[in-house]
Amino acid sequence: MTTKKEAPSNVAGIEEANNQEQYKSTNFIEKLKAEIQTKTMNFNSNDTVFPTNGLPQVILDFGLEISEVYGVPVEFPVLSALCAVSSAITKKFSIDSGKYRNFGQLWLMFVAPPGVGKSEPMAAAFRPLQRLENLSYDAYQVELSNWKSECSEAKQTRSQEPEKPFFKQCLIDDFTPESLYQTMFRNNGAVSLCRDELSGWFADFGRYNKSGEISRYLSIFNNAQFCINRKSEEPLQIPEPFMTICGTIQPEVLDIALNNNSLKENGFASRFLYVYHKVIKKQKYSEKTPNRIVLDRYDELIKHCYYLPRSENPFILSTEAKTFFIEYANQTADLVNNCSNNFLRATYAKMEIQVLRISLIIQIIRGIYDNAEWLKGQITKEAIQYAINLCNYFNSNILRIENIETATKTTPVEAIKIIQKEYGIKNKQAFADSIGLTRQYISKICNE
Repeated sequence: MTTKKEAPSNVAGIEEANNQEQYKSTNFIEKLKAEIQTKTMNFNSNDTVFPTNGLPQVILDFGLEISEVYGVPVEFPVLSALCAVSSAITKKFSIDSGKYRNFGQLWLMFVAPPGVGKSEPMAAAFRPLQRLENLSYDAYQVELSNWKSECSEAKQTRSQEPEKPFFKQCLIDDFTPESLYQTMFRNNGAVSLCRDELSGWFADFGRYNKSGEISRYLSIFNNAQFCINRKSEEPLQIPEPFMTICGTIQPEVLDIALNNNSLKENGFASRFLYVYHKVIKKQKYSEKTPNRIVLDRYDELIKHCYYLPRSENPFILSTEAKTFFIEYANQTADLVNNCSNNFLRATYAKMEIQVLRISLIIQIIRGIYDNAEWLKGQITKEAIQYAINLCNYFNSNILRIENIETATKTTPVEAIKIIQKEYGIKNKQAFADSIGLTRQYISKICNE
């Protein structure tokens, strides 16, 4: 350490330097500069209207009904319903584009402030599937009771115990990584996460172990086989894992989750489809209740998808659909090449896969109500066109996700007041110079 030999000749200059160092150490300066530079950013130019033309009628009717009853944007129930269909069909069907094979798997997140009604549309969409899940659990309880009786008899007769039954499960909510892998292993590698407030899921990342939880999710998104090897346990090999994710989250919480876990940098965040309205308000109370006929028709769709047998033959793109897809793929390539933001580039690059997966879901629903389409086993131009339009909508939302920090953090004036309250601004001139403002402006804010 250097010993100070004499008093500095310029006390005022040293004091000013120390004050500036104080402000830098709080990390508020850089944040404040970012606020000042971006506070006037206009997101309206990037807005794309949610497409409904091309939706299967049963999904559109359900979406419009739930939207009116609960006072939410129509995309909330519509996209929740598409995720529910995805969860019901799991890996029974696939799409082969000629280069890649995909299942109808979706990772979708509803980003909205608390109290605006974002939870009920998702709950309504998954309610038929939850009822089927309850029936499966009841059957499991009966099988489990019978198994215990059989085990008791086997013990008395010294015979081999029967194999323990397992819960045929399609939905999960709260789980550890180990229980997730066990559930997937027992259920043909397929399960879906439906969770109100995904913040709890994000908070659990890395909580139970440090064995590459995020990288495992990346493999699941890609339907890439993985094997879990644990001491004193049999290995779990899961070929072609499938996991649809549907949940809600608040903007500020999402910002923290993405930054705390480096989820933008490692590609995890780029695999999601985001629904994020710039302005959404809680609607006044309405006495309207859901139309039972509409709900029953949607319920029958989910049941039908749930009980459909597995098809070994993948759907292929029709000639017209392939033309549409190639054109979209080339447009996406231009979008990626012209973008300098790594998070956006990675998200745009995934849209080809998203289009194929969405088109498969749309085509299955269309085929259920049109036997001629079903027998062809092809993705029609109508299905691929709607999927493209929907992905264009998601592209507009991802711009808002990238700027979520700017949209949700404090304003420059609020930030200055926070600094004044928590740390004190001893030298207003030094502080003003450090962020490019005038001393008079700083004094005015501090005195308010």
